[in-house]
Amino acid sequence: MADKCVIHIFSQLSRIPHCSGDTEAMRHFLKNFAASCGYRVEIDRAGNVMAYGKGSRVTFQSHYDMVCIAKAPAIELVVQKGWMSAKESSLGADNGIGVAIMLCLMKKGTGADFLFTNDEEIGLLGARDLDLRIRTPYLLNLDSEEFGKVYIGCAGGEDVFVRKDAMFQEAEGSGAWFAITAEAPGGHSGVNIADNLPNAITELAGVLTKNHFLEIASVEGGERINAIPRHAKAIVWSPEGILPVSDSPHIRIEETGKEAGSVLVDGKRLAEALFGFAHGVRAWNRELSLPQSSINLAKVFFVGDEIEIALSARSMANKDLERLVEQSVAGWDALGYSCRREGKYPAWEPVTNPFSEKVLALYRTVEPDASYAAIHAGLECALFAHDYPHLKIASIGPTILDPHSDRERVKLSTVEKVMHVVERIVADLSSI
Repeated sequence: MADKCVIHIFSQLSRIPHCSGDTEAMRHFLKNFAASCGYRVEIDRAGNVMAYGKGSRVTFQSHYDMVCIAKAPAIELVVQKGWMSAKESSLGADNGIGVAIMLCLMKKGTGADFLFTNDEEIGLLGARDLDLRIRTPYLLNLDSEEFGKVYIGCAGGEDVFVRKDAMFQEAEGSGAWFAITAEAPGGHSGVNIADNLPNAITELAGVLTKNHFLEIASVEGGERINAIPRHAKAIVWSPEGILPVSDSPHIRIEETGKEAGSVLVDGKRLAEALFGFAHGVRAWNRELSLPQSSINLAKVFFVGDEIEIALSARSMANKDLERLVEQSVAGWDALGYSCRREGKYPAWEPVTNPFSEKVLALYRTVEPDASYAAIHAGLECALFAHDYPHLKIASIGPTILDPHSDRERVKLSTVEKVMHVVERIVADLSSI
């Protein structure tokens, strides 16, 4: 059975809206909770919250924002067959379970420091702009999502936004208007990028390209820069007597009854560019058995009279990340798009340290097969390692599947076991 304290507090957190970019209510809750437990609390301009304990040797860290998908932040918890999920929304176990573990430790008066970072899901913004002192020699991040693993490395990332003027003209001749919609499972653009999940934007662009007679009036898709798109939609005009078709299970085509309207001058080229973009894994790391480099075709939307496309690149090595981004920019530049780069953060290249060795040894008292791992996703550890070169860092967490989607779920038995590991770490830092 899962740790009752953790699940009880997580249930409380799920009732407080904390979507990335809208975290004030959760920040207020964390501040008051920490103060009520007797910790000295500081908050910086980036919205990070630090609770300083007495005699601290380790800092626990989690981010308190979540990716809100579908009905979130209206979260209705569902427990079934040992798993917790949310009804028709993302759950927020990423990273709400880590936050709940930290709050349970605080409730017990644990002698440690607790760092709650803000807006991790939209570019590690809190960690990037951290203006609070990490005073302990060790930091344990609780944002990993595979029980039995001690993470000592993660991918770096950078976002690319490409834009081009959207020119319109009236649809010529007689014809009919259709809405073409793509629906896909969605998923985390790092954790799930190698799972061969369909990308709703790519699926939609494929239909628009294959039905070459279509004229495109609008196209939009994607939800978050770090989520594989689950929804995309286009409004199109088709010449009289010709119906758009698709044999994809992810596509729905409906006649709209619209009588007149404008279409994109370069709509066909836009569809071809989206369909032709190589979303997904670009290189594989055999040593770590995970993607080395990948890129997510995340969003397409209109901004005034311009079309914008958002891409999210990741790599386990900083030099590979730079090359991937440069190649992507060069490709879109050749198609006449302007490009800007944002939100770059470094890779945390895998290296063991005395603290990670201690964490692994204590982990094996709970899970004998525990081992080291790295993740093809961003962790704030990368920024902490860069800014605090003498800080010894490791990351652990329970099993969370399909984060950043409405299929997100956490295995409750692993929550209890991770809590046991964390408590053993607090009790036994004497030998390092």
